[in-house]
This record gives sequence, C-alpha cells and structure tokens, in this order.
Amino acid sequence: MAVRLIDVARAAKVSRSTASNVYANPDRVRPQLRERVEEAAKALGYAGPDPKGRILRAGKVNSIGVVAPGQWGVADVLRSPVFVQFLQGIAQACDEAGASMVLLPDAPHAKGIGSAIVDGFIFGRIEQLDQLDLAHRRRLPFAVVDFNAGPDVNAVMVDARAGAKSAVEHLIALGHRRFAIVSFMRGIGPASVLPPAVGRDLTGVGIQIDQEKLAGAMQALAEAGLNIDDVLIVHAEPWDETAAKLLLDSAPDATAIFSFSAMQAIAVINEARRRNIHVPDDLSVVGYNDIPEAALCNPPLTTLDSRSTEKGRIAAEFVLAGKSGRRHVLTPELIVRHSTAKLRAHVDLDKQLRR
Repeated sequence: MAVRLIDVARAAKVSRSTASNVYANPDRVRPQLRERVEEAAKALGYAGPDPKGRILRAGKVNSIGVVAPGQWGVADVLRSPVFVQFLQGIAQACDEAGASMVLLPDAPHAKGIGSAIVDGFIFGRIEQLDQLDLAHRRRLPFAVVDFNAGPDVNAVMVDARAGAKSAVEHLIALGHRRFAIVSFMRGIGPASVLPPAVGRDLTGVGIQIDQEKLAGAMQALAEAGLNIDDVLIVHAEPWDETAAKLLLDSAPDATAIFSFSAMQAIAVINEARRRNIHVPDDLSVVGYNDIPEAALCNPPLTTLDSRSTEKGRIAAEFVLAGKSGRRHVLTPELIVRHSTAKLRAHVDLDKQLRR
C-alpha cells in the first residue's frame, strides 16, 4: 500500500497541513518541525506529494502548448532555424515565469490540442484557424502568430509587406532591374517554376505572410516602373536542395534574387559559387529571416530580421497573462551585409546579350 502524506503527518505527530507545507511552503514551517517531517518521510519511504494531485487542486500546470506549423511534424520544424529562434523567445518568457512549453503536432493530429495538459496555446499558422475552436471550448488563453484571427484573439504579427518592400528597394537602389524570387512553399512537395507571364495566378504563393511579402515586393517593383509579371518565381520548401539549381537554370539573366527564406538565399549563394557566379559582383542576393547561418555564409547574407525570437516571447507573455484581445506588430529590419552590391554595367550587358 502506498504511503500517503497523512501517514507521514501521523508518524511525525504533526497536522496534515504542516506536513503539506514542508513540501509546498517550507519557509512557513519551523526548522525543527520540518526536520521531523522529513525524517518520518524518509523512514516510511515517502517520495513527496503526487504532482498530478497538486495540478488537479490548482487547476493549472504552468505550461504552454506550441502548435507546430502546417503539415510538418515536430521533428521537421526543429530543422528550421527560424522556428528554433521562435521557440527561444517562448522559452525566455517561460523561464521568467517559471513555466514550461510543450510542442504539439498540427492537423491531422488535432487531438493533441483537445487533450494536451497545458494552460494555453500558441498557434503559428493560418490553417490552424479551425483548431482555435478547440482552445475556445477548453476556455484556455491562446495567441496566434503572423495572422489575424479577430479582435478578441491575442495576435503577434510582423509587417512582412514593409520588410519585403525595403529588401527589393535596396536592390533597386543598387541599380538592379532583372529580378527572380524564391517563394516559400508551406507544405511538402517538389520545387516548381512560375515563369514570367501577364496576369498569372499568384494566389498559391504561400500563406498570408508570404502573400504580404509578395505584395511588398510588387509595390517596390511597381514604384520603380517594373512589373511582377516579368519576374520568374521558384516555389519551394526552405530546405529543398533543388530550388537554387532550378532558379539559376531558369533565370540566367537575373542580377538580383529575393528569397522569402534565408535558407534558400544561402543555397542560391552556394550554388552560384559552384557555377563560378560571383556574389555580389555578378549576382546580388537578399533573404528573409536573419538566422545565425546568414552571418556565417560566404559572403554574409543581406537579410531581413523578422524578429522571430521577440515574436515568440511576446506571444508567450500574452498567453501567460491569461488575457485576450491583445495585439503587437513588429517591424522587420534590413541588415545589409556583403551579398548585395551595385550592379556593374558589364554584368547587366552580358545578361542582356544572353537573352
């Protein structure tokens, strides 16, 4: 038969509440009594109160459930340095609050949201809107990231449109007029090319935040007298190793590349080097998200800091506060390194002749 706290209290000749305080609030118990209870517990082989019982009594587990994005499982998203930065921000807030976090898979494994033992959730994808109902039904606080789920829902967003616009404006200011784009495939599948065409359908380019990036790029191009219809787009997962090859094969006349993913931007730089295309003298490259690898590649990548860590920290603070309807918008920062440079006249002429 398992030893109970009341057994320890009887053996130590103290009340049950005093024995409980030895474990829950030791500062409230005189040292002599505390020592007596601890000796009795040791003699009886009592390891301490069952944490499950404490959770049931308190109605709180001090933990946040973080829902992994899209079709990717937990193992897949941990390959993403951007998601890891996001988790670091959540961890910072949890550490300060003495809380923990639990990673949960997205649909079709939505049962995790309905049964996870957590105090609230952080959702990071537009596809997860249907899952918000589960959190609502459980009456748990939650926050969404990078999409708008209504005025009553905590949201942390980044102004991706302004960020992308500043990236393309940077390239235009350097004299570039021949662009190609690597867009973000939010799912699993092979890379594909969207060739230049008048009035082509671009609604399939990623989710809401990717459409915002595209809108920012389009605005910068239009203000410079350029048209997105003339820009080749490669649609790919961030770690698809074929995308950089496909881009450089399909857009040999481009002098500037804007990638919605820093990982793909780095892959373009590496593939260019294999082809003896010099970055930035022959080709300028800008990525989105300032991951650690961006500063370490050769040359270091010009990129947008989308404030992933800060985004995670604020989302966690919203959930831990237990309130709703709070909103925070972050502004990306363009970090200029050595993967972009002024267009050299002979490079542009050479690429025009190849056409």
